[in-house]
Amino acid sequence: MPAIHFIHSGSRVKRGFTLLELITTLSVMMILVGAAAPSFSKIIEENKIKRLATEIEWLLVQAKSEAVMRNEKLKVHFVRDDSAELTYQDDGKWILAVTPKAASVTNRASAKSAAIVMIDGKEHKKVSIKVTETYLNYSIDPVRATSSKKGSYCFFQDSTKKLKVIMSQISGRIRTCGITGSYYSYEKCN
Repeated sequence: MPAIHFIHSGSRVKRGFTLLELITTLSVMMILVGAAAPSFSKIIEENKIKRLATEIEWLLVQAKSEAVMRNEKLKVHFVRDDSAELTYQDDGKWILAVTPKAASVTNRASAKSAAIVMIDGKEHKKVSIKVTETYLNYSIDPVRATSSKKGSYCFFQDSTKKLKVIMSQISGRIRTCGITGSYYSYEKCN
């Protein structure tokens, strides 16, 4: 029986990609990433706003629960060191804190030290936030778990899509709504 031999004289097996193939593939990928980038930034913006809304809502829920559990009035403070609480600021230099009623809160440092629970604005830079004057500080009733004053926290990243978090003075219900319309999956405020 004759033996079959394969002779590979001078031929090389080619592996890998040519430079032209790599450049073409990278160019196509860059075009696709460039087209997707605007939608990613929109998703990131929406998540920042939704996260802040959720954090404020849960801070208020926790404030209500703590007031009832402790059977004492608790205070909720929105504090900036520069007294610009009533105008939109996006520098993240604010604190939203729940403290015992007797706590003296005059600045961010005193709010941090007295806080039972708090939100630090440095986690929310680039989100503009302000508070209504009545919500600079108010108390939570330990029996009804309601706020002593009517007010809201207003915030946005896109000034055409402002949200606010409200706690009902009568029922204590906490909700987030759009000031001028429905967006970020929140309904328009009534």
